[in-house]
Amino acid sequence: MRTRSYNPFMGLSSSGSAAWRVFLIQLAIFAALLMGLKLYLPHRERVRAAEQVAERERRIDAFFQNGVEEDPRREVEVNGGFTKRHPQRLRATPQVAEVEATLGAPDTSTADFRGGQHLTWIGTAHQLQASFNAGRLYCLVYEDRSTGEGVMVFESAMEWHPYNSRQ
Repeated sequence: MRTRSYNPFMGLSSSGSAAWRVFLIQLAIFAALLMGLKLYLPHRERVRAAEQVAERERRIDAFFQNGVEEDPRREVEVNGGFTKRHPQRLRATPQVAEVEATLGAPDTSTADFRGGQHLTWIGTAHQLQASFNAGRLYCLVYEDRSTGEGVMVFESAMEWHPYNSRQ
């Protein structure tokens, strides 16, 4: 007499094809989930990187707008006398650590021969260079990266001037 051994994977079918079907369905579901993750994760990283770049640009612009004020009493001719603008000056002279806390780590950092420190933050549309003397901010250079036009703002509005780096 022949006895059958018990096989839990065989289920209702004596050939075991139902177990293989269940296994293949589970494998297909796992492969679909894996492919979904492989497609979603790079997309999510690109979105996060774009958000970080936009946030950096916003911080650069906000720092410049909050740190600079116009002198409404005077007007200066710019662009060869075709336009007049109010000169600008720094509202405050924060220390290096305060600026870095607001803007994050700079993209470039250089020092001059007198011990001055020049830190640059580069955004997608603008670039901001902050110059420090004895640890205190004395000059901001705010430049539009697409046109090369910018403005240099010092502690005193008498030293303010716009410029175009591509001329």
